[in-house]
Amino acid sequence: MIHQFRDKKQIAKRRNIQKILIICGLFLLLSFIGVLTFWGRIFISLGRPIWQVENNLNNSIHNVSYLVRTKSSVFNENENLKKENIDLKLSMIDYQVLKKENEDIKALFGRIQPKDTFVLASILTKPNRSPYDTIIIDVGFLDGINEGSIVYANVDVPIGQISKVYNNTSLVMLYSNPGQITEAVLNGSNTSVELIGRGGGNFEMTVPIDLVFDNGEMVILPGINPKIIAIIDGVISIPNDPVKKIILHSPVNIQNLKWVQIKKD
Repeated sequence: MIHQFRDKKQIAKRRNIQKILIICGLFLLLSFIGVLTFWGRIFISLGRPIWQVENNLNNSIHNVSYLVRTKSSVFNENENLKKENIDLKLSMIDYQVLKKENEDIKALFGRIQPKDTFVLASILTKPNRSPYDTIIIDVGFLDGINEGSIVYANVDVPIGQISKVYNNTSLVMLYSNPGQITEAVLNGSNTSVELIGRGGGNFEMTVPIDLVFDNGEMVILPGINPKIIAIIDGVISIPNDPVKKIILHSPVNIQNLKWVQIKKD
């Protein structure tokens, strides 16, 4: 009797394992033939109006909470904003001077590029709501968006690329997505590097131990009009190791963004 009971348990266990293997096989098969991609398209299409309503509601709540704050807190914030505005104006003066010099040099050598065309998009979901280090935006195939197009924050900061396009929405894979590799250049030394995403707007890269740079130095996407993609935070090095690991972060905080721009190809 005891042996019969054990045999029944083993048979039941084998049947459960077989069921799990069959389910996993069906899952892989559906993934291969694109059925799951189809349902992902349905999910994003149905979620678009819900996300838009939620974003509008969150903005309304934020505006109401802003109105009920104390006069003292509003005054202090206003003073801080004034100071930041002055600092930004001074920085913009230097930026415009350097930009003009850069354009004059390019014009001298006949390298002026045509003006880029951008499509403005609202962010429907951010990394805390969508798959890790991706965002969903409210423009898609019907707006002329293509896979591989670069997505910018504030027009000047590249943050990722379009990975999937639907009729009215698109999925953006951020450069900081874990394991994502992006070819870039260390500003100043013009050293080619590979940025590896770490998630949450952070990156890492490995460089020779004797390469000298400062914290706050910029890493840019190469091209005739280079753009800042990351800023150096610090170094992780091990004695006698011929290379060192650099930790970096994106110039913008994705969680604070409401709009992005997609460069049309």
